[in-house]
Parts: sequence; structure tokens; C-alpha cells
Amino acid sequence: MTEAAGRPPALSVADLIVAEGPEGAERILIAGLTVSVAAGEIVAVRADDAASAQALVQVLDGRRRAQYGALAAGTGGRPRRVAPVRPASVTVVRAGQAPPTGAGPRPVVVVDATASDTGAVATDVARTAAREGSGVLLVTTDADTAAEADRVVHLNRPPAAPARAPEQALFSTAALTAAAIGSLTSAGVGEERAALVAGVLVDADVRGHFSHGVGLLPMYLDRVERGGIDPAAEPEWICEDAPVAVLDARGGFGQVAAGRAAEHCARRAAATGLAAVAVRGNNHVGMLAAYREHFVRHGVVGLILNISGPSVAAPGAGRPTLGNDAVCMVVPRGEGRPLVVDFATGSVASGKIRHAAHRGEPVPATWLVDRRGRPTTDPGELDRGGAVPVFGGHKGLGVAVITEVLAGILAGGTVSPLVHKQRAEPERSMDCSQLFLALSPAAFGDPPVDELLDVLSGAVTAGYPQGAPRVHLPEQQEELAEAAALDSGIPVPLTVVERLGWTADRTPAASGGTR
Repeated sequence: MTEAAGRPPALSVADLIVAEGPEGAERILIAGLTVSVAAGEIVAVRADDAASAQALVQVLDGRRRAQYGALAAGTGGRPRRVAPVRPASVTVVRAGQAPPTGAGPRPVVVVDATASDTGAVATDVARTAAREGSGVLLVTTDADTAAEADRVVHLNRPPAAPARAPEQALFSTAALTAAAIGSLTSAGVGEERAALVAGVLVDADVRGHFSHGVGLLPMYLDRVERGGIDPAAEPEWICEDAPVAVLDARGGFGQVAAGRAAEHCARRAAATGLAAVAVRGNNHVGMLAAYREHFVRHGVVGLILNISGPSVAAPGAGRPTLGNDAVCMVVPRGEGRPLVVDFATGSVASGKIRHAAHRGEPVPATWLVDRRGRPTTDPGELDRGGAVPVFGGHKGLGVAVITEVLAGILAGGTVSPLVHKQRAEPERSMDCSQLFLALSPAAFGDPPVDELLDVLSGAVTAGYPQGAPRVHLPEQQEELAEAAALDSGIPVPLTVVERLGWTADRTPAASGGTR
């Protein structure tokens, strides 16, 4: 049978979202289901897991509240927000049961086929109800059961994966750095400044954070051409010798002012015990961890906070009204790698979503909401008014507010809602701000930093009775990424390579070589 064309729907479900778990750490069970069924029609909703299927049945049975969505039951029914009340016209039947008799056909029958080994029974129940004129929604996890319906709607099915791996070129670190410098100098950026900007971008790629790597170069160059970045701007110290120094970036490349601020802050803290540098009037600075070597070289603990333009939604909100701000801590060790903790206040850095768009890949539904506040896997929604949810619910919002006060209000006399978005306004400086803080362990009596960090990491590891996963502490993921970059090269999507006019063979990363 085909879809019941021309008949009004007996049941319509629109944009249904169901989640479970604590606020800020929810698990999405149903991510935006829209389905309708007409009288005499069987529509199967096929889920990939029993929990999602059961959540749908519970909502339609009035036993569970949905976070978002509307439902209209019965011909002419008015859509209403889904609440834990089952419409009188909806009858939920478990496989093995029969619909109630004696009152004529029910307008809508929901057949619960989520239990194992109920497919044949559920199909018989569904067919009987449809013959009697009911619209039937068959909820199942079984492909064969679903295939017996007139139509199948897949629950939470992400967009189809590309037929083959996204095409990429592989570069060695030196080759990628040289290519980035070449693009910048061709746009009129001085050699030394180009090397600084390229170094920060390539460092992010080497560490596996492609969202902050050379994929940003096309946007940077567009902003140079249109006036949002002044490539020749020279940062100016408003106050340099006080305990709190203030640096005006004057709308230049963000990396230039950030590098000077980090070096000044670390050097002064090594001499005086404590230092702070505020940077205002700046542009995008890249990955905050890129400035770690200044603190490591001077042996001081560093803390960097950054605010950016609005792209993050508050808990439960849909509109992007806050910046995807960033926090980074650097702790030098006597031996080995420093401890680096670098994260955004959104559930994910916005650039990671755009990197997925470059590769033609969907994103997890927990990364992004669309303009109506619904979880989405389409990375393009970010630039169509979507938003990144703040991490950790209201606690994450608290971290964001702390960052706004320190790096925004104090350091820059601004807050993220006033920062210009670099993609939406390429002709204007972002006018964002950063705060660099540094503390010398010597000023605190030289505590045994390395020994206590070992105790801390040991405590984390001990929390896994079956053994800790390969990545369970900060810097471990980056260490693996650096090893992979050294061994196999750094992948750059060909969409980026082509936009920059670089020469590269059209080979998937899996079979390409370093350049």
C-alpha cells in the first residue's frame, strides 16, 4: 500500500524531542521526530535502540513528558504541546493484546512492538486495526516488522554517510606551515607576522583541533580584504609596568596581541610572583593552548580566558545570545609535557561544527540546536541561526559568566553579546578581549607541583575498576594526535585546499601521503 494521500491525518506528531538525565548532561532519546498517520494506514516508527522506542510509546501513552513537540490526534485535532496526558482518541496496545472492542474502531492505535519476539503478533494487531479504519503507528526496533507497514519513519537516523571518505590532502607540519605563510604573505601580511599566525593555526591542526587550524585561513583572508583585520596593526600598551598591564590590539591579527600578552604576563610573574595582562580591541586568537610555551619557558602557571561573539544558547534556550568563550590553564612540569586544560564554554567549539561542514559530515545531536531550539545533526544550522548549547547546564553557564566578567567586563570593558561575529561582519573588527593571568609556584613556597599532579592523575585513574580508558586526562588526546600527525601527516579538507589555491592531489586521507 502507499501513503494515504488526500486523507486528513488521524495523528500528527511534530518536532518531538525527548531526553533523560540531569540538566546539561542529558541523553537525547528522540531528536525531533515528525510523523503523521491517516485512517486505515500503518506507519512504522523504527528505532535503533529500545530506549528510544519505549520513550516514544510512553509519551503517546501519557506516561512521559516530552521536552519539546506538538501532537494533534483525531481528524481536525488542534496541535498542542506534548504533555503527560494521552488524548482520548489514542489507544496504546502492547503486542499480544487486542484493541478494546465494543466501542467501534479507535481513531488512532499505537502498537507497542518494542519487546523482543513480538513482530508477527504486532503486525497482525496493526493490520486488524487498520482494516477497521484506525490510523496505526507501529513502534518497533525490528527491520522486518517495520517493513510490513505502508511507510517507515526512522527514529533518530542521522543523514546518510558520504559514499566515500571526504577527500583530503595530507601535509607534513613544515609543508603546512609554509603553505599557510605563503597564503598570508600573498595577502600583504609581513613575513614575521605571517609566521606567527600560521604557527598558531598549524599547532591546532597538529594537536587534532582542526576547528582552530588552517581551515580558518579563508575566513581570515576574507576579513583582511574586507577590513575586519588590519594586517599591519601594531598593538599598543595602554599600561605596561603596573601589576595589571593593558594591551590594545587595535584590530589586528589576534595572534599578534595574544602572543605579546602571554610573553609579558609569564615573564613578569616569574619575577614578581603574579601578573595579569588584559587585551582589548582584538580579533580571533586561535586555540588558547597555542600560547602555552610562554608559561612553560618561564616556569609559571598560566590561565587564559577569552570571550567571543554570540553562538551559544543558555540552558533550555534556542537563540545564540552568548559567546562560545574559552578557558585554558597551563601547568609546567619539571619533566615531560605540561598539563594543559583548554575548553570552550559551549558543549563544543563552534569551529568543530564548521569543520564537520567542510567534510560534509553530520554532527552529534548534542552539539547543536536549530533556530527553534531543537537538537539537529546538520552543521549548516549553526550559520542559519542555530546555537551551541552551553556545557553542563546552569553550572556551565556559571563558568561562562565568570569568563565574561574577567575577560570581558574587566579586561575589555565589554561582554560577548557586544562582540562582532567574525563571519557575519567580516568588515568589522571583532572587538573581543582576553585576560592572561600567571602565577609563579616560587611565590607559593615552591610546592611539589609534579608530585601532586601525579597524585591527582593517579586518583583519576584509580576510579576505573576495569582500567582507565586510553584518554582519561587532559593532554592525552592531543598527545595521540601529535603522534598521528608525525606518523601520517596532517589532513586538510580539499575544500579548504582549493579555496586557498594550494596544490594537492585529490586523494582521500587514508591513501594520501604527506607533502
